[in-house]
Amino acid sequence: MIRNTTGTRTKKAHAKLTCLVTAGVLGASLVALAPAASAAVPTAVATTYTCHPSWKASGGLYYLYEGYSDTNTTNTKKGQTGSRVIEVQCLLTYWANRVGESKYDPKGIDGQFGSNTEAAVINAQKACFSDSSEWDGEVGPNTWPCLRVWATT
Repeated sequence: MIRNTTGTRTKKAHAKLTCLVTAGVLGASLVALAPAASAAVPTAVATTYTCHPSWKASGGLYYLYEGYSDTNTTNTKKGQTGSRVIEVQCLLTYWANRVGESKYDPKGIDGQFGSNTEAAVINAQKACFSDSSEWDGEVGPNTWPCLRVWATT
């Protein structure tokens, strides 16, 4: 406490003390109202997407589209994110379910081209191409048509 030479609080000291007490009471109230520390930190929520398979005719062939990207040429590879990756994951999931082979399953549709998606792409490339130089894990001008018009025989 701040006291003057006679031992009593000065007006200035009393005002400071009142401010400190008020701030302490308000601060304690705010702490009581605040959510728990573990709840205050937002956690990353994995987004999953729903696939919408449909067939579109083009040049006498029917191509499978999942509703996220209609590219047949744009290179899509590990480390990328977004609608093309979702399209790749949906196409792979479709074929994994269609042919009953889990090796084509990207293990989720989250728009993140990670190791599981890459492994599924390589397995699909092995089914599509006899030339091992095509087994690079990237979806480009050769692999897009493979995923879109996969031979199921």
